[in-house]
Amino acid sequence: MALFKKNNSQTPKVKSQAAIIAAQLRSSIIEETTEFNAQTEAQAQNKGKKPSRRSKNAAAPEKVGSALPVNQSKSKNPNDLAPPEVTTPAQEHQLDEVPKRSGIYNFNDPMTEKQDDRVEGDTNNEDASSNVDSGLFESQATSRSEIGNHFARETQSSPEVESGRDNGPITDISAKKPHHLVGLSDNDIVAMYQTMLEARLLDQKMWNLNRSGRAPFAISSQGHEATHVGIAAAIEVGIDWILPYYRDLGLLLGLGVRDKDILLSLLAKAPDQMSGGRQMPNHWSVKERNIVTGSSPVATQLPHATGIALGIQIDHGDSVVFTTFGDGGASKGDFHESLNFASIHKLPIVFICENNGYAISVPLESESAVADIATRGIGYNIFSEIVDGNDPIAVYDAVRKARIRAASGNGPSLIEAKTYRFLSHASDDDDRTYRSSQEVADAKANDPLISFGNYLYNHGLMTESLEKEMVEATREAIELALAAAESSNDPDPSTISDHVFAKPIRFDQPASPNQVIADPSAKTVNYIESIRNTLGELLEEFDEAIIMGEDVGTRGGVFKATEGLITKFGQDRVIDTPIAESGLVGFGIGLAVYGKKPIVEIQFGDFIHSAFDQILSEAARICYRSNGSYNVPMVIRAPFGAGVHGGLYHSQSIEAFYAHIPGIKVVVASTPENAAGLLRSALEDPDPVLFLEHKKAYRMIKGAEAASGHRFPIGRAEIVRKGRDLSIIAYGLMRHYCLAVAEELSGMASIEVVDLLTISPLDRATIIDSAKRCAKVLVVHEDNREFGVGAEVVATIMEGAFLDLDGPVERLAPDHFPIAPFAHSLEGASLITPERIKERVLKMLSD
Repeated sequence: MALFKKNNSQTPKVKSQAAIIAAQLRSSIIEETTEFNAQTEAQAQNKGKKPSRRSKNAAAPEKVGSALPVNQSKSKNPNDLAPPEVTTPAQEHQLDEVPKRSGIYNFNDPMTEKQDDRVEGDTNNEDASSNVDSGLFESQATSRSEIGNHFARETQSSPEVESGRDNGPITDISAKKPHHLVGLSDNDIVAMYQTMLEARLLDQKMWNLNRSGRAPFAISSQGHEATHVGIAAAIEVGIDWILPYYRDLGLLLGLGVRDKDILLSLLAKAPDQMSGGRQMPNHWSVKERNIVTGSSPVATQLPHATGIALGIQIDHGDSVVFTTFGDGGASKGDFHESLNFASIHKLPIVFICENNGYAISVPLESESAVADIATRGIGYNIFSEIVDGNDPIAVYDAVRKARIRAASGNGPSLIEAKTYRFLSHASDDDDRTYRSSQEVADAKANDPLISFGNYLYNHGLMTESLEKEMVEATREAIELALAAAESSNDPDPSTISDHVFAKPIRFDQPASPNQVIADPSAKTVNYIESIRNTLGELLEEFDEAIIMGEDVGTRGGVFKATEGLITKFGQDRVIDTPIAESGLVGFGIGLAVYGKKPIVEIQFGDFIHSAFDQILSEAARICYRSNGSYNVPMVIRAPFGAGVHGGLYHSQSIEAFYAHIPGIKVVVASTPENAAGLLRSALEDPDPVLFLEHKKAYRMIKGAEAASGHRFPIGRAEIVRKGRDLSIIAYGLMRHYCLAVAEELSGMASIEVVDLLTISPLDRATIIDSAKRCAKVLVVHEDNREFGVGAEVVATIMEGAFLDLDGPVERLAPDHFPIAPFAHSLEGASLITPERIKERVLKMLSD
């Protein structure tokens, strides 16, 4: 629920605000108590039943107050878009006409707990970290007014409003204040402080749970709270998209995520809406609030955010994408590839670096050649700004203006919020090994929670009694949330394979022999023409289909697979990209998450490996790690294979690498007809599909053009030629070589040819059936023999047809060397040819 409602009357008195806060918090506690009691009773009644994998209590998205007033959202005034180096009170009055915002927070379940609770059940705790707070305001050596307030330059006290903790009730606080000048109401400011308080106390509780052995792992966000609430206040929840990183607890709370949901994730419980217990804590995912699932590798979310922003731009939408990351992530290639692409296309995205000075233990001067991460944006022609991350109003104002720029079509922004991490990187880290206690103490002297609290006191928005009410109610509510989380079920082990795929595929019955009779009136096309025609047909039929890749536009692709498509469908549907495979796949993932159907072309399969992390850690894991909340309907097209004199880096076969990854489907089309059918099935599939096309087959293999709308099922092999004496199992170009050998030897033996077509998931039923019927099996592929696809096929046969065999299953594949060295003599020696296949078949038939 939203704590603060819109109030069109004069600014309320402090006494009234205290009553509002107390009443709302008590109401929240009553709701949580009722929910907890009902849950406990239901668990008692259903004892022994299969536990639920999804929370029935997930908070519905709640529309919050507009982050940008309507008359500001389309502003192109340069004064709105350029950040002043130093804002003076006189300059701030230029924004007097900005309407107030109200009700911007969904405020839930806060808690407080002294940090020394960490010693419960842990007698060795003092060795765990030297920088753990002993209490909420441990760094407050004296009273608030003696600490020093970094907001002092903005405070303009009136005779009726004096700074300090002991002023008592304030009766007149109607004068203009700096937060009003950026569109924040008094209620907003108090809510921001409450969220900071909630984030600090919840973080301390999570850390304590780890130190007392009740939570296996914890990541602290203490010190980042001001940055978080400033960002959250500028976001339109449920409209904008957010791709956070793991140190964003306060941001999640500011966006309306409940403490209970945070604790369910911490404890890896079944109702955990983030991942259902599949991910470590702080790996956020809340689909109904457009908070996109994240992973552990840093900065991998930046290309996803960029892809989502591209989708919004293509749709002419009003949403803006926000993505956060640490200073360590700014060293990753995904950071640079994302900023470059976002700037090229002027995408509606805001990149926010939460610079706390350390990449785990590595200080900024050892990880970055520049002292300010924001300066890197200048090289990409991106509006870049440095902001005090301990000042939530300054952060809000910077992010608010960045949102105006993005929503107005003025492109991306890079905001660097300078902040500090008070505790170790994570619960398994000991920060005493790389920074001094004095350094941490100096940082805590500027604790944003204290300084922002001072701001509220100085402006008559906080009193001792109000703060006490907040702390007490927060403590009670969070303890209730913790009790509910701890009593929730653990994930059911039987669900471990759920959501690996959005659409699992398995055929229990073998395929029937191919009995398709070609239409004599059908046009004859080669393989590449079939691909091109099918791509055009899919773009025509699916408005959400988008082709992306290097040289796919005016050039039409290096193999002409996309020739003419940009002329017909435009640059929003056929997009040329920089040479940046990791970013390219990541952009595709973002488009898919947004709701598009991206077809990403990798120029040569050999070049795909720089995108391995995006394919393995992201595309293939998103459905699983989000417990089915998100999926990635994306096709990655890549030419592969040797025989075109391409040398070591234009000739490799890559299928075995990617077939090993759970969560991605790997397809190898072999004819014009099945290429058309499989490509359509791949686009319609809700999972990522790696679609491999043999480059030598592009113009060598011809056949009848597939009928419009033709589909061939993913996961199904094809019996190309039925036989009884020997089964040859192959795929890609090898299908045609093996078929030619079978036809040539048809007078002496009945040879069956099976084309796998899909490498993962493998059509095991058809493989086993063919082996049983023929009793002898040869597996042929042009990828290296060691740990190749053939090994999996052989293992499948030995497990399912061993007793039916007349001899060992054999493999024909190149030995363990890089395929296709450039010299003709070396290239020829590395390739599997029809002659080599014939020689092995004759040997097997004679044994």
